[in-house]
Amino acid sequence: MYKKKSKNTMSKIGKYLRELSIIALGVAITLSVSVWLSNRSEKRDLALYLKAIKMELEENLSTIDNAMKHFQLEANYEEYLRSHDEQTLNVDTLQHYATSVCYHFAKFQLNTNAFEMFRSSGAMRLVNDKDLLIAIWKAYNRCTSFKEVFDRYFDRKHEHIEKEAPFVKNGILNYTELNYVVPAALYNFYAFPQATAIINAKEEGLEPIKETLSQLERLK
Repeated sequence: MYKKKSKNTMSKIGKYLRELSIIALGVAITLSVSVWLSNRSEKRDLALYLKAIKMELEENLSTIDNAMKHFQLEANYEEYLRSHDEQTLNVDTLQHYATSVCYHFAKFQLNTNAFEMFRSSGAMRLVNDKDLLIAIWKAYNRCTSFKEVFDRYFDRKHEHIEKEAPFVKNGILNYTELNYVVPAALYNFYAFPQATAIINAKEEGLEPIKETLSQLERLK
């Protein structure tokens, strides 16, 4: 009687342990699948963030290239003023620059939306390549620097235009009070090679952006 009872007890314990093992195995499988799905989702999200960053940097690079085309026109006027004296400056040439360059503004917007979303999402922790992460930071720092330079340039230009505006009619500068050597539009502004300096610093400034794009391209 005792042996039979003991045998039943052991059978129940064995059954209980088997069921417990099945439950534990089920939980382990569920957790493993959950972790696998989570890792897969994180990798997919990271890939999307990096793709968005690549697209944004490419757009910013295109914007900077377009900005440099504009600054080249500004630099041409600077060079013309520096390479001629009062006697050799041509009125028609000055009029051409006045109407096509001097009183024109161009705002260049460099975006950082993808990078800001990347930062706030916490996805940076998923980047195993820390050199790539540093490169992305540097690239966006350069984008910010370019924007600040562009904004300062046009802010200063706007100040000079406001000063000169009362003396301008139909793009022609007529004045008696302003201290210019000739009727050259915004002479005091363009006498300093600001646009030329921006162009000369272009390649060095673009290097981190181009390098980051190359690294992102290699991730494909």
